[in-house]
Amino acid sequence: MCASAKDEEALCPTKEVNMEPQKKKARDRKFKIVPILEGDVCKEEIPLIEYWVLSVPCLTAIGKLLPLLPPMPTEAGHLKRIKDGRILVQPSTVPLQDNFITSLSSQLGTELSLSSVLVPEVKPCTRRQFQWAKERWPTAFHPNKDIEKLLAGSFFDEDEHEKIIGFFLEAEKIGGDGSGCIIVDLKGKVVAKSAERPVTLGHAVMCAVSDLCEAHRIGNSDVLQYLGTGFDVFLTEEPCAMCAMALVHFRVGRVFFGKRKLRGGALESSWRIQEEKRLNHQYKVFRIEEL
Repeated sequence: MCASAKDEEALCPTKEVNMEPQKKKARDRKFKIVPILEGDVCKEEIPLIEYWVLSVPCLTAIGKLLPLLPPMPTEAGHLKRIKDGRILVQPSTVPLQDNFITSLSSQLGTELSLSSVLVPEVKPCTRRQFQWAKERWPTAFHPNKDIEKLLAGSFFDEDEHEKIIGFFLEAEKIGGDGSGCIIVDLKGKVVAKSAERPVTLGHAVMCAVSDLCEAHRIGNSDVLQYLGTGFDVFLTEEPCAMCAMALVHFRVGRVFFGKRKLRGGALESSWRIQEEKRLNHQYKVFRIEEL
């Protein structure tokens, strides 16, 4: 005898439907790689400093005038001294002699006028800064191709972008619900990976570095400093100061991290260890942001 639909409903408990949104599959997730650059690099403008400037009506007198002027400060090596018949003398914070203008005018046999002008205090480090600076006063500029690509968002080609995201997703998988770390050598091979561990100093970075050293049976701290030279490190979250400093000693080349750690993050949020000029090694830092 066949059971009715009502009987079946009574016999079979109703299945619960999971209404929680499903986690995106890896192939459906989209990411962008954000470079963490120094604040000075990201600015369009650079500091200005006031200089005394001489206006020379007779351009042929400029050649005779230059030897009579004090030398430019060493920190002003980026500045061109002459612009449109005007010559930089020295910073306005340095007082001029009382008879400075009259003495020069009599030596040259031509009337000179003195005024002040704001000029770039430091050498521009990006093309955008150079465009802004040269409108104030001519200045030297030597473009850094890597920085220009980072600012333009064209540092990684499609193939490298895909590889980077692949390693990051692997770090996510290793970390599970916690943090994960993957270390990749110069040949693109994963040489160490670890999740955080329930032990003292069991941070994912420290564990991965320790595992790699153990694999090479290295106990000498001097050798350790060069074991990771130029390697890439992929982290699910921004490292703390201890882990970030360990990567400095490890001499890694680039660090990619996911979530920011607003309290204690040492690469962007609370501190930027990679910008510490007192350290004898700096690495490039990128944040992987899911769209």
